[in-house]
Amino acid sequence: MNDFPQGEAFQAFVSENRGLWLKLAHRVLENREEAEDVVQETLALLWEKRDQLSVGNPAAYAARSVWLNSLKRRTRGRWNLSLEEVAEPAVPENPEPEHWETLDPAHLEQALLRLPEAQRTVIRMKYYLGLSFKEIGEALQISLNTAGSRCRYALRALREALGRRHPPDR
Repeated sequence: MNDFPQGEAFQAFVSENRGLWLKLAHRVLENREEAEDVVQETLALLWEKRDQLSVGNPAAYAARSVWLNSLKRRTRGRWNLSLEEVAEPAVPENPEPEHWETLDPAHLEQALLRLPEAQRTVIRMKYYLGLSFKEIGEALQISLNTAGSRCRYALRALREALGRRHPPDR
């Protein structure tokens, strides 16, 4: 595992990734100033905890931290709920209206929680934040194809978990 960037490496790390983090936060908050605040607060917390952090992918860790902190800020003051209670159900790109209208959001969230974290993260970034596979790949430092594959496997697993048939592979 690579340790979290230190000193000047942290400054270079921030310079290289700040634009993406601002974009993630802005997608959630729909307010540029709030997005900047969340990114700055998240970076300050990461800097404070830098000696305790040992992560394999610091950019993905930071992006996820920004995303979660943005969600927390968005819900703060409106509701006093956990993120699991606030999360919207994921919708595939080609939803089946009769199927999705009858789907219980709590049941879907339980199915999401059974997915591997990598797949769950891609699903939430794709369908909750509306990011493209390219943007997801950049945020998680994975290829566009890997992001798409994780999404496809996650959707298949969700369909199976929810007792829905899935289209054959193309």
